[in-house]
Parts: sequence; C-alpha cells; structure tokens
Amino acid sequence: METINRPVIQTGSSINLAFAIVVMASYLSIFSSFEPESIQVLIWLTLIGIAYLSVGVYGFSFVSRQPTNALIVSYFLAQMMLGGIIVYLSRGHGLTMLILLPLSGQSVLLLRNLWMYVPTILSAAVYAFAINTYAHNWQTALSNLPIYIAGVFFVMIFTQVAVGEEQARHEVNRLIGDLEAANTRLREFATQIEDLTIIKERNRLAREIHDGLGHYLTTIHMQIQASLAIIGKDPQTAQTMLEKAQMLSQEALQEVRRSVNTLRSSTEESLPLKNRIERLLEDGSITDLKTTLTIRGNYRELDSKKSVTLFRAAQEAFSNTRKHAAAKQFSILLDFMDSEFVNMTLNDDGVGAETIEGGFGLIGVQERLNLVNGTCEIFTSKGEGFTLHISIPG
Repeated sequence: METINRPVIQTGSSINLAFAIVVMASYLSIFSSFEPESIQVLIWLTLIGIAYLSVGVYGFSFVSRQPTNALIVSYFLAQMMLGGIIVYLSRGHGLTMLILLPLSGQSVLLLRNLWMYVPTILSAAVYAFAINTYAHNWQTALSNLPIYIAGVFFVMIFTQVAVGEEQARHEVNRLIGDLEAANTRLREFATQIEDLTIIKERNRLAREIHDGLGHYLTTIHMQIQASLAIIGKDPQTAQTMLEKAQMLSQEALQEVRRSVNTLRSSTEESLPLKNRIERLLEDGSITDLKTTLTIRGNYRELDSKKSVTLFRAAQEAFSNTRKHAAAKQFSILLDFMDSEFVNMTLNDDGVGAETIEGGFGLIGVQERLNLVNGTCEIFTSKGEGFTLHISIPG
C-alpha cells in the first residue's frame, strides 16, 4: 500500500470542522425523526457518535502526521466499524449515509492511486451490511447504494480538486523559495567573479608594468651606468650610450601609452615575433654582452597571445641576464622544427645560481604560459650560466 509521506492539505481546524459538521448534521437528522426503543440505545448511539467524532478528528490528525500502513488500516477499520454500528442503531432514520461519507475524502488525503478507492468500497459494503442487518432485506440495502455511491464520488472528486490546488500552491511556494535561493547564490557568484576579475586584472597590469616599463628602465639604467664607467676614457662612446638611453626613455613612454591603449581596446598591432626579439637584443646591447638570435626550421607567425607570451619571456630573461648574470654572451633559439609546438631556448654564460628563486618576473612568465597551455624548464648551476626552455602549442 502506498502512503503519502506528508499530507498535502494541512489537517488543521478547517478539516476537523468539516468532519464535525457532517457528523453532527447526520445526528441532528437522526434525532429529529428517530424514537429509540430504549434509553440504552440512545446512550449507545450517543457514545459511539462521540467516539466516531473523536477518532475522526484526533485520530485522523495523528495518522496524517505519521502515515504508516498499519496506522492507516487501523484508522479506517475502526471508523467503519463505528460508522456501521451508528447506521445499524439509527435504523435508517435521518441522513445516516452522511456518517461514512467523510471517510472517502480522508482516503484521498492518506492514500494514493487505486488504494484510495478501497476504503470507499468497504464503506459502501459496511453501509449496505448495516442496513440489511436491521431490515433483513438486501433489496432495501442495495436500493440505498446508488445515492450513497453518488455522494461518495462527489466527496472524492471535490477532495482531489482541493488536493490539486494545494499541491500547486505548495509547488509555487517551493519554486519561489528556490528562485530566491538561486538569486542569492547568483549575487554571491557575481561578487566573487567581480573580485576575481579585479585580481586577475591587477596581476595582468603588474606583469605589463614589470615586463614592459621595467625592461626599459633596466636597459636605460645599464646604458647610463656603462656610459659613466667609460666617459673619462671614451667620451664619444659614452655619448652614444647616453643618446641610446634617451631613445629608450622615449620608447618607454610609448610603451606606457601602448599599455593604456591596450586597456581601452582588445586589439593591438605589433611587429612579428622575430622582429620584436631582434629589436629587443639591439636596443639592449652593451659593449661587453654579445647577443645572438637563431631561428631553426621554417619560421611561422603565432597568434597575438602566444607571440606576446614568448616575447615577454625573452624580455624577462634578457633583463635578468643584464642585471644579475655578469654574462658575456646571451643567445635566443627559436625552434620551429616541430609542427605542433614552438620551442624557445634562452641561454647565457653568466654566474648561474645554486637555487632558483621565482621572482615576480619569472612568476609572470609562468602565468602567461599557463594561459596558452605552455611549459617552461630552467637549467642552472653556480658558474654554469642560466638556460630557460619554453614550449607552447603552435
């Protein structure tokens, strides 16, 4: 037997009141036309009516809160027995058929599918049996069934309509609650996305400043430092270095303007990768550092994002070499031999390092590589120079 886990219609005062009204209306009609054979019959009829009403109100409320199969069966059997006795004792006077009608409505609330018709059929059988018991005439008993069955189906249909409306109201309230909860989560997600976007943009700006403006300022500093070192011995060369530093300061200003324009627009025109690297090595060259660019295989241009990633990596490695490596040679190898990947190897013959400390520049390089599914490897040891190997799809 299938039971409802939770009554759809709340078993509150309205349902209890309806049950009580039907029972009392039936008893009023009985007492108005019935003359009992003895006072004992009247007392029994009254006591059983009180029991039937009490079980119908309090018993149904209890069963509806804990709708187990055993409780439901016990409830309907008890009520049918009490209702049948009432019909028998009233001897067909008044509207006795009203006594059993509420059980059909309650079966709709407690049972599902075809099971809800079982109490209805049993109540009709009990009603007919009670009439036959005092009348000793099945024809009389069966003649009253059509009216009783019509009333039963009216009660069941009306109850099912009420149940459907209550279910729809509960569903609407549930959907409203779900919608409010979803809107709350969306607002929380929107706030989180906004915060993450701000953090991501800050990191991107930090990389741009470090990789762009930081590179130019480092180069300018190295040019000025070199010119000051030789200005007494070779004024002409020092003058050339200072002029290059001045030119680089102008380019640094253009780099700042370019970065600002990048914030306003998603597109950026740039030179091919090899030309940008050549220009990087040329602008950053000083007297005691030899730079070389080697291209292996058939050169192919990459999309803007990957091209910028490789260029910023070369820019960072070149800047670190000039600042820390005390190197005499710096080389860049662009390898296009693999049709699916582009490999770039950056190498210097400087002092190297025993441990690799990930400064902001190298962190920025790794972050850019992660965005294009690239990888990098670092090879260095004390006195053996520094090598950065990068591979990206392309």
